[in-house]
Amino acid sequence: MLFLILLFSGFHSFCSAVSLQYFFVNEAKTWTEAQTYCRTHYTDLATLYNTDDVNALTQLGGQTGSAWIGLYDDSQNSWRWSITNSSFYGPGETEFRNWSPGEPNNAGGNELCGEIYPNGFWNDISCTAGRQFVCYGANDTYVLIQQSKSWNGAQAHCRSNYIDLASIRNATENEKVRAAAQGATAYIGLYRTRTWSDGSDSSFRNWKSGQPDSKDQCTAVSFTDSGQWTDENCANTYPFFCYRAATALSTLRVVVDSATELTEAEIEETIIKPLREELLRNGLPNSTTLRLRRVHRANP
Repeated sequence: MLFLILLFSGFHSFCSAVSLQYFFVNEAKTWTEAQTYCRTHYTDLATLYNTDDVNALTQLGGQTGSAWIGLYDDSQNSWRWSITNSSFYGPGETEFRNWSPGEPNNAGGNELCGEIYPNGFWNDISCTAGRQFVCYGANDTYVLIQQSKSWNGAQAHCRSNYIDLASIRNATENEKVRAAAQGATAYIGLYRTRTWSDGSDSSFRNWKSGQPDSKDQCTAVSFTDSGQWTDENCANTYPFFCYRAATALSTLRVVVDSATELTEAEIEETIIKPLREELLRNGLPNSTTLRLRRVHRANP
């Protein structure tokens, strides 16, 4: 009988919680300078996942003033499609764009959704604006809905009655959507959100009432507002929060009842690989490594 001990090491982010260790750096820097500092000395500027993280930062920081975190507004490169199924897109198709000259310009600092003009070019627009919209339906069909809705309202309508708001993967589809819009300026499935410096997909937000309120692209924690967030000019200088991902080492004992001695390759293929795939499906982070320790026990 063969006893195997699997050692798990890596970023500890089991279940929905992500274990991060935060650091307050009390040096005034621009957002970009703070990002560079954090990436050099820690992991990155702070990413937050819940109110516990907010509380952790406010306990580390000062009583007044503000401090940078990792959330920022990349108005050019943070666009994504309402249809999120990766199998829907071929190579490079999620990046297809057909912006009108000078767009996207984030006029007013709050243009987070996309629309198509009668000429087929695109514009960024406030998501609360009322527009007709084009839904994507079965058999690659496009349907104009001649009702005025916000982008979120349009998305909900399309998902309830069709498949989703129209995603445009190439120039051919762009022409189909333009024709389906019948001369109207209409919402398509393009939108964007502020992104985290480390590329995290955390959707947690803790904006102060009325924020974000301008074209300022970087985000700071306000200590005087109980850790709520404000948008700030990235050239401003503030202290900042970095993080380091906490690592953990866990062990799992596996008993293998085998009539023959398994080779390392056989153990990898028949035990470790399937086990790792199952653990990943159940929340084990991709950064985790699995190491094997073989323990032999003599029969009594």
